[in-house]
Amino acid sequence: MEEFLKHFKDHSRAEQRWLSAVFEAVKQQLHPLIDASLGLSVARLSLAVVSKVQTAVGSDATDLPVSYRFVSLSELIRDQRSACCSSLSWSSAHYREQAKGAEQKLPGYKALPRDNLLLIGFLCDGQATGTSDGVWRVRDAGGSVACVMLKSSCLWLGRLMLFPSWNYIPHNAPAAGYLELLEPPLCVILETMAFDPGGALSEIMSVTQAAELLRQRCEDQVYVSVSGQVSVVCPLLVIRGKRFFCLILSEGASSVSVFIKEAKHQYWRQCVCVGQSVWISSLRVCSLQGLEGRRVLTDSCQSRLHPHLQLQDNSEDPDTHTDSLTADSRTADTHLCSAAASGSGPAARVKRSTLISFKGMVTKILNAEAGLYEIDGQVGLCLAYQPAQKWGGGLRPGAEIQLHNVHFMYRASPFAPHVVLCACLRSSLQITAFSCLSSKVEVSGSHGPLQCLLLEKNLGASQYLWLCYCQNAVTERLCPRWVRAERVCVVAERLLDFVCGTERKTQKKRDIYREMIQEPHQCPVTTFCVWWPSAALWSVRQLSDWMRREVWASLSLASLLPPSAAHMTAVELNAALSWSVHEVPLTDVSPEPLLLVGVLELDSTRATLQLRDQTHALDCLCVTTHQSGTRNTHLNTAWQGCLVCVRRCTLVMERFMKTHFPSWKHLDQPSYITHKHFRLYLQLCVDDLTIISPSAAMSHHLMDDRHTDREKPRKATESAKRPRADEAADAPASKRPLTSPPCVSLLLRLESKQGVTLQNSSTDAPILQPGFVCRAACLGDVQLWKEDPKNHRTQERERHGDGQKIELHFMGSCVRWFPVLHPGCVYRIIARNTEDVSVLKAKGVSPRGGVTQLSSPTLLLQPQWRIHLITEELPDAQSGVPALMSVSEVLHSSSAPEIVCFYGVITKRITLQEDNGTNAKIQSLTTAKDESIEQDLQVRLTIQDAECPGHVIDVYLDLSCGPYTIGLIAGAAVSICHLQRRVSKACNVYCRSLPISCVSVTDLTSVRSRSVTPSPPPMMLLGEWASGRVQRCVLAQVKGHVVCVLSLRLQWTCSLCGSIFRQTSCGRTHPPCDSTSAVFQAEAKVVVEDGSAESQVWFSSDTVCDLLMLNGSQWEGLQRHVKVKGHVKVYTRGRNMMSDEDPGDALVQYLNCLCSSSAVCRPIHLTCRLRAQRTGKSQLRKVHRGQTEFICKFTPALQLHCQHIHKH
Repeated sequence: MEEFLKHFKDHSRAEQRWLSAVFEAVKQQLHPLIDASLGLSVARLSLAVVSKVQTAVGSDATDLPVSYRFVSLSELIRDQRSACCSSLSWSSAHYREQAKGAEQKLPGYKALPRDNLLLIGFLCDGQATGTSDGVWRVRDAGGSVACVMLKSSCLWLGRLMLFPSWNYIPHNAPAAGYLELLEPPLCVILETMAFDPGGALSEIMSVTQAAELLRQRCEDQVYVSVSGQVSVVCPLLVIRGKRFFCLILSEGASSVSVFIKEAKHQYWRQCVCVGQSVWISSLRVCSLQGLEGRRVLTDSCQSRLHPHLQLQDNSEDPDTHTDSLTADSRTADTHLCSAAASGSGPAARVKRSTLISFKGMVTKILNAEAGLYEIDGQVGLCLAYQPAQKWGGGLRPGAEIQLHNVHFMYRASPFAPHVVLCACLRSSLQITAFSCLSSKVEVSGSHGPLQCLLLEKNLGASQYLWLCYCQNAVTERLCPRWVRAERVCVVAERLLDFVCGTERKTQKKRDIYREMIQEPHQCPVTTFCVWWPSAALWSVRQLSDWMRREVWASLSLASLLPPSAAHMTAVELNAALSWSVHEVPLTDVSPEPLLLVGVLELDSTRATLQLRDQTHALDCLCVTTHQSGTRNTHLNTAWQGCLVCVRRCTLVMERFMKTHFPSWKHLDQPSYITHKHFRLYLQLCVDDLTIISPSAAMSHHLMDDRHTDREKPRKATESAKRPRADEAADAPASKRPLTSPPCVSLLLRLESKQGVTLQNSSTDAPILQPGFVCRAACLGDVQLWKEDPKNHRTQERERHGDGQKIELHFMGSCVRWFPVLHPGCVYRIIARNTEDVSVLKAKGVSPRGGVTQLSSPTLLLQPQWRIHLITEELPDAQSGVPALMSVSEVLHSSSAPEIVCFYGVITKRITLQEDNGTNAKIQSLTTAKDESIEQDLQVRLTIQDAECPGHVIDVYLDLSCGPYTIGLIAGAAVSICHLQRRVSKACNVYCRSLPISCVSVTDLTSVRSRSVTPSPPPMMLLGEWASGRVQRCVLAQVKGHVVCVLSLRLQWTCSLCGSIFRQTSCGRTHPPCDSTSAVFQAEAKVVVEDGSAESQVWFSSDTVCDLLMLNGSQWEGLQRHVKVKGHVKVYTRGRNMMSDEDPGDALVQYLNCLCSSSAVCRPIHLTCRLRAQRTGKSQLRKVHRGQTEFICKFTPALQLHCQHIHKH
């Protein structure tokens, strides 16, 4: 060291200490790697290092950069955990100015922090001495680190270099990172170099001469030297363990392909770029078997690369903006692809891409693993069709790049930028300026799962971009809760298969040699599909947010009211507004196809099936279609846990409002709405679900179906929508144990099911929790299993038993099983992790004192138990399950029990008024807010017979006893069990719910509307309707003649209290009413006969106008005249019309004439409903004909209410 320091005697102590540190670093890190033949001592090498550092600093030769610390590569990798930059030539002001400019270009990023570090090392090719992998590395005695450079030279290989300016970018992996060399390195030792032409000196051929030589039938193994301009630089490939890359040299219209296959020449890939002029010696002529013996040039051991011109920017490499590129792209040829896979959508428009060159700045990393980047904030870059670049290759936000021979695509995918540049095996990417911004860099392997899938499926650019979008969506919404990270791409692949179909994929085998060198150029990205696939994957949260906006944005109060809204009082008006429903098909939500991907799970609080992902959950109402074509809600328990894709469903939004509108004229004032909320859910059919990843139970179910298919073929469409049963390993489930624990099971047949109600809990705390009871018949005794049988086919030993009747009690979280339990089905209850068969034995109360036990033994279900549906057909599976009655049987059966179960179709739903707290409630149990329960909600459902539309019955339900029942909307088919059948004073049959009543939706209005049109009421004769010879319809059409008007009442009614309203004030005085709003009401009673009998028909306000044949202006004028008096009533007495008012009044005379006119007494076509389902006894009347007197038996006239007047 003394020999070294004597050259710096005049320097300060600080500089002396700095020089000593440099000497020690050179001695430990650099001198051991110096070739002994050079004869360099540590002192001489240290002097050369200091001299080169002073040159790099650019200051006075006597000044030393004492603020810079010499760093070894091992120390840099070990201690430097964050990205940094260092430069010997930058001043502090220059660094701050550069950092500020970079941060202004990309505001979301911060500049790299600066460290004063001195870095010196040897440039080599390969991780170890004597190896070559085509990657430049910096090495010292402590280790090596990869580096990327803007420009490199073959002369730098193996030289000791000082790196004046560089960025160090660490990775997320330990002891990993790479260097970005911002400036060319400086050679520390100038070694003598001998000219090495690479083999024997020969004449240098031009590209034209070399191309002519290759076209001739010359012998292989001919060595030539070729000079030309580089037009194509292909990426470095590894095929069957061999590395190579290809260059294309051009001259005018001629070109030759040069394959670089020697391992020691792989680093040439970093030394050449498009536009550079080079000559390569000792190239060998050979033939490619894959290209029908086409001759190309390859390097040999003696080959040398001699660049003799630097890259020149010229007009042929345009630096254009996206807008101009977009305009040019529209001139490319387009055509339609007529292949439509399984009816999955319209034909995709296929377009040819254009090869261009482009310069820009990386502004965002869209998906580094998938090779997707953003340039200039609006252009996409896809590098997936090239080998994955290690460490990102310097592609960080803020880096400036230059692209050559990339494919320009416009609108390749709706989930990517409008302009996408796609690199193929003929494309080259060159970084012209490294980024000085700090950004996260992840280590990428040789190929990620997406790129492996691209190679396996040979996907086009449009399909690959959609696959990347799908992979991001699945990762965000399903990983890791339901889909493991390593299986995300498998799920994305299945979704791509579902969207595209197998017929739209490219099946042609790739030939990489043709893609690189053949003219005209053909590769997988030469063509692309314009905006296809276009299906968007919405998360459950996205759909829920859209429904939340739509539920109130679509609200029109006037549209919720019937045509008689102008005649409704405040009580009637607000009752009609209290509930409404809005349905939107999923296909109408967006102009582009929408897909929902989620997991079906059972909810323990709402007792419903839900579609879930990690963002949200939505209730679902599902129906299944049987082979007979009938639909019901017998949902298989195996659907629980299945990852499904929903392409078609109906979004249902139920609105609940509390309003105080005085009349219909105030609907435009939202201040009268005091409260509103909503319920959102999906209506769908199982046929519209595609299983992406089945649950374990579903896999067994599919295997059983496949076994059945061998005996009985199934529809190809159904099998195509379900994955193979052996793919159950991809099911969204946790890791399975190596050995299954023992369990016990019980096979039973469900006979009846009660509704979910709030019940007392078994704990000491006074809390109500949901629960329900099922009655079942055991098909055998409790069985012990070594492993979980799930829903496998039954064994003979399971069906040996006494057939005991038991009650199953479901409490708390066990109510989640409610939507998948159905009377008549066979289930297997499994208690896992136990060998005690007594846990599944029902327990009863022993009789005492001669008291007979009426209740069956009970079994309380535990939350950890599992229930599986057995689809295997068993003998007597339906025994003990009573058949449901029809609406007609409930109405007219003389033997109908008091508690009935029937099915029908909902035609109308009306919310009843609250009881205002007349029923006593325990506040400590009811004050807790539960979103699954509606407080004080009573409704009246009008249910129509499914086969006879004329038979309807009113059902009064209390929906506040338990979790809210979804799907009770007009058009839905329902089955209702355990209802109380009652008869009103008017002899009308109706039903009222009990706490144990169970309402199940068996068919959906959205599904029924696809194939079934609503049936109109039947046409009836009055005589036939009045007689008891057939089952009397409640609703029917009648054609007859108006004989006379029995009465007509017109009045203005106060909308608040219902009293008569005169002029501008209410007529009520005790107590006084200060209301200023009134509604006009009318009622008429007429006699209609059709030749078979006569009936008395009532007409309400909205149909009286049509009965009197008045137009709009006449009807309004009549209302103005009535408002003066408040009310007017005329009625028939004998053959004349009379009134209690002044008979000389002009209004009364007008009404008398109107009611007797032929305009009213005319043929008429009505839809009527019975006011009373049972009439009185027949009456005897005297009838005179001439002098003869007859005593005849007359059937009482039908009492009907007009629902609608048909206009001819």
